[in-house]
Amino acid sequence: MNNLQLFFGYLGSVLAASIFFPQVWASYKTKNTKFLSWMGIIVGMLNGVSWVCYGLLKGDPFIYVTNTILFVGAFLLMLLKKKYG
Repeated sequence: MNNLQLFFGYLGSVLAASIFFPQVWASYKTKNTKFLSWMGIIVGMLNGVSWVCYGLLKGDPFIYVTNTILFVGAFLLMLLKKKYG
């Protein structure tokens, strides 16, 4: 793999993994989650689990590490929604 491929692989992984964290932070700060959709949270978690399984089967750490972090973000949103929703 050349440097350009690695750069875009890491960049894509970081951006994808962080997709839920701005919403987690805003929900935590405001203690308000009524604007969050349960279906969106559930789909986000299922998406993370599916991609982690796929990444593990393919042996691709870009896929399974990224989506493990993504799942954690969706899981945190679920906890916040349950607490403040």
